Amino acid sequence: YYGRGECTMVGGLTSPANLRGTETIAIVDIEEKVIDIFGVPCTDPDPDNKQYFVNGRVVRKPSVWLPSPEYNRKNYRVFPGCGQEVGPEGMDINEWKKVQGPVCAPEHTILITEIVDLDVDSDTEVPRYVELYAPRKRDRGMGFDHDLKLVIFHSDFLEPNWPSAVPIDYMPENGFLVVCNEAAYERYGSKCAIVSDKVAGPANSNGNDQIALISGNEKGWFVVDIYGVIGEDGYDTDHYFHNSRVVRKLDAVDMEATWSKDDWVVCKSDIPDPNLWNSDECGTAEGAPTQGPTDAPTPESQKECEFFFSELSDVEDVPYIEIKSTCPGKTISRDLSVVSWKEYGLSCSVSLKGVVVPDDGFIIICANKIQHQHEYGGYKNIGGKWRDMSVCDIEDYMLLAGHGSNSLAIKDADAGCEKNNCVGSNCHAGCSDKYLDIYGYPGASLDYTDHQFEDCRAARKMHYPYGSSPFNPDVYEVICLSFGFNSQPGEDADPREWKEVPLVLFFTEFCDPVDNKNKRVIELYSPNKRNYKIKDDLIVMKWEGSSAYPSYTYQSLKGQKINSKGHLVLCMNYYAYSGNICDVQTGFSGVTKLSGSEHFALAKCTHPSNDCHYIDIYGTPGTIAGAAQDFTDGKVFRRRTVPAPKRIYDSNHWVVVNDINADQCGAGTTPPPVPAPSPGSGGGPGPGPGPGPGRGPSKGKGKGKYWRRK
Repeated sequence: YYGRGECTMVGGLTSPANLRGTETIAIVDIEEKVIDIFGVPCTDPDPDNKQYFVNGRVVRKPSVWLPSPEYNRKNYRVFPGCGQEVGPEGMDINEWKKVQGPVCAPEHTILITEIVDLDVDSDTEVPRYVELYAPRKRDRGMGFDHDLKLVIFHSDFLEPNWPSAVPIDYMPENGFLVVCNEAAYERYGSKCAIVSDKVAGPANSNGNDQIALISGNEKGWFVVDIYGVIGEDGYDTDHYFHNSRVVRKLDAVDMEATWSKDDWVVCKSDIPDPNLWNSDECGTAEGAPTQGPTDAPTPESQKECEFFFSELSDVEDVPYIEIKSTCPGKTISRDLSVVSWKEYGLSCSVSLKGVVVPDDGFIIICANKIQHQHEYGGYKNIGGKWRDMSVCDIEDYMLLAGHGSNSLAIKDADAGCEKNNCVGSNCHAGCSDKYLDIYGYPGASLDYTDHQFEDCRAARKMHYPYGSSPFNPDVYEVICLSFGFNSQPGEDADPREWKEVPLVLFFTEFCDPVDNKNKRVIELYSPNKRNYKIKDDLIVMKWEGSSAYPSYTYQSLKGQKINSKGHLVLCMNYYAYSGNICDVQTGFSGVTKLSGSEHFALAKCTHPSNDCHYIDIYGTPGTIAGAAQDFTDGKVFRRRTVPAPKRIYDSNHWVVVNDINADQCGAGTTPPPVPAPSPGSGGGPGPGPGPGPGRGPSKGKGKGKYWRRK
């Protein structure tokens, strides 16, 4: 069936490959000592046991890299769980990759029947909710244990947003369970069974996400019922429901793990009906507005237009605010304004009403048009069109005075306290202004907070193409200027562009202290990410001695978080240092069990291999470490003035220090000493722990922040 090109060896009828699906399989050495094993010997061939794979297959999880002489069921995906048989076409011979485990549906039927994201003139936030329904009476008024969760897949994410998952373990007597955000609870009250305060939760989607009922957790999950397509941003698709109400068709009474547009109706304008599912037609609820558009642009007709900050830049002494709109070419008829809150309670604002949104969708507010044009002059081809990057649409010096320490918001005065048509001293009681988007805090500056972006830029992450109120710092990345002669990705301002900021990560220190081997550490640093959870398959791997083959010992970085200073410190255990220094605990036999003579690489792959894509490297695998590399009983640190990361090792980029005690390692706490820059090299970091000048004559602001710990 597979051919000799795929099969390494062809066995006979008595070979281990002639399987029935009930056997125990092991790799043994010449003395018949077990090296690795699947199953427990002498286990009865029962379909209910944990190693039965008749008409199926067994796939080892790629994260389980080391062989084990003892069987652990959790290390494998075993088919045909839940009766899902696998034919020859379902195999992946000569491949080893992550696979979804058998999907076992719960015994109960629970459906997503309604999702609401209608802006019904709310004074504060948009009332949003997700309605679940149990069509069978036997599933109502009872609890159940299927580890069910209502989750959201943001934009094109492939994994749910786990921190905001809502457990679903009970169904009320009426068969409906409505999960509301706080604004919906204010409107619908007791009709909400669960109130979620998570800004990024499933009850607070703005329409471009996927909403699903799943079973499982971060270690393994499957979809029970879903609205949307996982991995596909909903914008401009059949499942986009911004400012809409989504209703399940009455004849779609089966749970579906794969979304079909034929099962749903999207109503662009409608009246929600929580705890009721008796119609799948738009506009049938009492008081529902007409579906016909108005004849002329009005503030009401522009409520579907998104306005949000995509970049707040304070680099190169040419500050600006970049606003992204989903309505290019339209004249803003709503009473919108940008507000800046400064220190000592001062504030400034500039109106956006009457502004024509440029055809690229960006509105740039700058302090000085001439300076802006001089700094960012030039054309760039974006999406097949040549665009002038120097255009500043609105000039307002006072709005941007103190930029980098100011809180900023896009305010909708039509829905605020000033337009509530009220007369008297109690007009503003219980009233709050409505903000389409906000960075910081209303009425306060950013002084003494972690969100200042002075001499830096706050760039919105691409997965949040919508406004957020209240302030959600996870939406932004703050990137500052580095000391390198070449800019790091994302640190340069880019007006009229909005793009992803790629992760830059590299080694900065290895330490093998002579007095306490429990305090051996590996330090990595990112110049352009803070408080960032690594999403890629990155590992730290090593080679020992002169071996050309990597060690089995490695450390996966996927899911690990770069700290607020840009560091990722790997240590043997938290107790030797502290949680304030150690970000990843590798264990006493992990990758930080080093002697000082190894070679290390930061690589993109799931497990060590010479086929990995190397990102940064220390040493030359296949050779014995020389004096310029060996840091036994000492430490080695990277010079701050050299480019990084580097896929080819250069000993001139590193400094080895011998006979170091543990308190001299300095991982994550103090910068390494820096040699003086060579003549004619331009600005470089100054001596000691403080910041030095910038990147040479054209960039020398005296405010560089490369590797600096605050």
